Amino acid sequence: MNISNHSKMDWSILRDFIAVAETGSLSQAARRLRVSQPTLSRRIAQLELQLKAQLFQRTPRGLLLTDAGESVLAGARRVEEEALAIERQADAAQQTLTGTVRLSVTEMLGTMWLPKQLAAFHGKYPGVCVEVLVDNRAANLMRREADIAMRLFRPDQPDLIARHVGEVVMGLYGSRDYLAREGTPTTVAHLRHHFLVGFDEGMGTRNKDVQRLERCFMPEKIVHRSSSFIGQLHATQQGIGLGVHDCFIADSDPNLQRLMPDQFEHRMEVWLVTHADMRRSARIRAVYDFLAAALVADHARLTGRAVKKGAKPKAA
Repeated sequence: MNISNHSKMDWSILRDFIAVAETGSLSQAARRLRVSQPTLSRRIAQLELQLKAQLFQRTPRGLLLTDAGESVLAGARRVEEEALAIERQADAAQQTLTGTVRLSVTEMLGTMWLPKQLAAFHGKYPGVCVEVLVDNRAANLMRREADIAMRLFRPDQPDLIARHVGEVVMGLYGSRDYLAREGTPTTVAHLRHHFLVGFDEGMGTRNKDVQRLERCFMPEKIVHRSSSFIGQLHATQQGIGLGVHDCFIADSDPNLQRLMPDQFEHRMEVWLVTHADMRRSARIRAVYDFLAAALVADHARLTGRAVKKGAKPKAA
């Protein structure tokens, strides 16, 4: 089926179709597109009516593409590439420091580090609106899900510009109330007798570092799991168990004590990423350069090397 013959077709409805095809779910696609599920369902029905073809088959496993749907998907992706290229070129031509910049960032950096930095940014660039997408999933910059991404890994797509701007370090912590009650572990073997605030099982099965950590504890001692890093932090603060947290957050809490830093130190590179075309946009370049400088300036705190008030600096 050649969708190019349908000259009145709106590009946005093809974007909706691609999202449903890739997720196999109206609800997941609606969340990605940030529209309601009934609205998305109505748009897909409209597309099927326009093309006079059934594009999806409903199954217990979700929505599967029909043969007609597979044909439409191939054409829709070609249209998507052309439309996104036009959008990027138009944005790159904008040299005014006004408009919106979409920034994708992980949960802890996006909620516990970024707001203070943006307060300073908006004082300097009041005409730029930064739309923050807090998500531990990597946004697809090729599809304009975001203009800039702050990632904890180096991207490998050739059309992206990536700059290594620092590191974030995570350590093992316990609340002082918990340690007073259960004792302070000083060796890895001691952890067999302690409780753990863990990651949700999905992350545990995907991440080898999480698997190695959990093997230090008895399975029945993993008493709390969460897909939210903030939720894990609060659980550790309440004394439910030990937990692994970003040092720049946990070190600022006098109720939390870092444990065995020589054995438990998880280092992650921080990369700022944008599409090569978007780097030419004045407002996107302003956000990108500002965040890069802020991450470099805050290196000691992000890596757990900042000295707490009243504490003696570590020997080199």
